[in-house]
Amino acid sequence: MAEQKEARKETKEHHSTHQSHHPESKKSKEKEIRITLPFPEIRGLNLSTITTVAAVALLAIVVLQAFQAFTLSQKLDAMAAEAQELNRPAVIELTTIGADCEECAPLQQAISMVEGAKVSITKTTTLGSKDSEAQELVVKYSIKRLPTVVITGEVDRISLTGFAKADDALIYSQQPPYVDAATGDVKGLVSLTYVNVSSCKECPDLMGVVQQLRAQIKVADFKAVDKDSEEGKKLVVDYEMARLPGILISSDVNEYPLADQLAQVGTVKKGGAIALGSNAPYYNTSTGKVDGIASLILLNDSSCTGCYDVTMHLAIVKNRFQVYFESIKSVDASSEEGRELVSKYSIKAAPTIILTGQVSAYTQLNAIWPSVGTVEKDGAYVFRQMTQIAGSPYKDLTTGKVEPNIPKQSG
Repeated sequence: MAEQKEARKETKEHHSTHQSHHPESKKSKEKEIRITLPFPEIRGLNLSTITTVAAVALLAIVVLQAFQAFTLSQKLDAMAAEAQELNRPAVIELTTIGADCEECAPLQQAISMVEGAKVSITKTTTLGSKDSEAQELVVKYSIKRLPTVVITGEVDRISLTGFAKADDALIYSQQPPYVDAATGDVKGLVSLTYVNVSSCKECPDLMGVVQQLRAQIKVADFKAVDKDSEEGKKLVVDYEMARLPGILISSDVNEYPLADQLAQVGTVKKGGAIALGSNAPYYNTSTGKVDGIASLILLNDSSCTGCYDVTMHLAIVKNRFQVYFESIKSVDASSEEGRELVSKYSIKAAPTIILTGQVSAYTQLNAIWPSVGTVEKDGAYVFRQMTQIAGSPYKDLTTGKVEPNIPKQSG
């Protein structure tokens, strides 16, 4: 037994001595840790390698963010600089070129407009039209109208009403009247001649039209003559004036935008003059008679107390279409004259109106009449479309019933 105990003791001591001979091998096994990664391409990497890769990735992110922040800062700085540049007043020089023209509008309004803009005027020069520097500018920028204003400098940064770009400058376009820079002539001074017909009591007075023209164009000369005067007769022949009273406008009116509108309502004559003839009633220079004299019959029905007031037509035809009535009379549909009119024109509803005479002279009325009535063989105009006055009761002369004339509901 003592021998066995001694043998086991020696075995333990031997084993202990064997372990003490390999201490580093055990520690190495304890420190080495293997991680199984899901992707084959990164398997086998140890923890220190992954840490390094993560650090590099983090650094890349930080650098990218720093670059983005720097780029954004640069963009913001550029935007701020651009906004500051846009808000900066345009640096310009202003030159005025005068003209010997008392009738021309002064340049102060144009100058005030420039000064009121976002500009910084570093130099102002005033020139006469005959100054050599002014003549050089006229040639350089092909200036047509004087007086004018010439703006140079940062002209691309401003926009002003009445100014047009010419090369590297802005040139003010003087409204008529103005001086033609090439000839020195004053353009836009209009002459008006009113040719009246004193013998025509029905003809309208066109002095109101003359005043309207004066408000829109520069009238340098105005006179009124009668058609029977020597000058009046000559003007009627020379300018083929067909309807009187009339207004003869000299060709200088063509310098104004209004000329196109006047040419549409009037007639362009020789030399570019425009003749405005009176609306009806007017004196016809070809026949020597007055055209546009009309008569009005108000056809009523006294038995219909609930019917509309027929005089409403009178206000429309007379005031809106300016029809001149030589006579106006009311006729009852039940009277002998009324029954004759109802039979003659096959009238189916009353109240209504009948226009006779020279109604065809009224162009505006003729333009709308087909939608409200008929023109008979004898030239009479009969109102028939009661739907045009919806809500106004009338009597059906065929049935004898009063129709409420209620408008149809849409849909």
